[in-house]
Amino acid sequence: MKKKFDFKKFFNIGLLLLSVGMLVYFCTMDNNLLTLLNSLPNLHPVWLAASVLSIVLCWFFDSTLIYIITKEVYPGAYTRKNAFKVTMVGQYFNAITPFSVAGQPMQLVTMSRQGISTGIALSVLVRKFLVYQITLTLYSLTVIVFKFGFFDSQIPGFMPLALVGFVSQAAVVVLLFLFSTNRILTTKIIRGIFWLLSKLHIVKNPEATSKKVEKQLEFYLDNNKSMNHNASMTFKLYGLTFLQLTSLFAVPFFIYKAFRNPGFPVIDMISAQAFVTMISSYTPLPGASGTSEGSFLVLFKLFFDDAAIKQAMLLWRFITYYSSIIVGSAFAGLEKKAEKMEVKWEESQQKN
Repeated sequence: MKKKFDFKKFFNIGLLLLSVGMLVYFCTMDNNLLTLLNSLPNLHPVWLAASVLSIVLCWFFDSTLIYIITKEVYPGAYTRKNAFKVTMVGQYFNAITPFSVAGQPMQLVTMSRQGISTGIALSVLVRKFLVYQITLTLYSLTVIVFKFGFFDSQIPGFMPLALVGFVSQAAVVVLLFLFSTNRILTTKIIRGIFWLLSKLHIVKNPEATSKKVEKQLEFYLDNNKSMNHNASMTFKLYGLTFLQLTSLFAVPFFIYKAFRNPGFPVIDMISAQAFVTMISSYTPLPGASGTSEGSFLVLFKLFFDDAAIKQAMLLWRFITYYSSIIVGSAFAGLEKKAEKMEVKWEESQQKN
């Protein structure tokens, strides 16, 4: 039987090859990579180590968020090791897919194989993502309010791009909030998705599958409601997410200092990186390839001299993006499916 052409697989592979091709282009253009390798011995080792440690801290805060939320449901059963694996699976699949679309679905698969109920795993991931998006939106809004004048005066015309990114971030928050609170809307969305999948002949028994997912949805919505009443945990989640974003946004500053540059407040560099994130947030390529590099070159030319800016961009890209692929690939494989964990949250709800 003739094998059917898998356009989706071909398309994703093509996008990944395009991303690798762009990396090769930036590495080889003007001998950037060779120049960077030659300059590494001259970089300040402490600041260079700080830039690497900063992205590791970002992963640590991310896994801590997953651990804190999950252990509310499975106290004593869920480990930090499991949470870190979920983080790195998300980092890897976010990095290699357009709009980071595969990150959370693969995290859901990973948590399910760790023995977590699908509905509760969905609750954990959506809640964490909602906290992340709200924090990122507020972070971006603060940067726009306080740093608009500085960047607009230095780079006229760049603000509309940043504002489009900010609006897209805010829109995601609204959609996630509706999904997390409106039982009727969420049920309709799920039924609509399975209706569409049945028409595309992807799901053979859409009604039975939809009912199964809706049952898990009950776990998700009830668990989410329970978590909303935990003010202490909510405060901790937003605090850790702020630290996570700051760790990520501080990487260019540490690279700047590694190039033995003086001056320029750290807040300006963090703000510049926040704008890079806003501008590249709606780029459909894996890792926002092209837009990330271009916006970095435009914004950080305010701080780096012409001789170092391209090398700094390559070093930043390796640390914040390609490291996620390299390290995450070690965690991306599916582990042996574990037995379902005992849901302590369910027991506590039954008693109430």
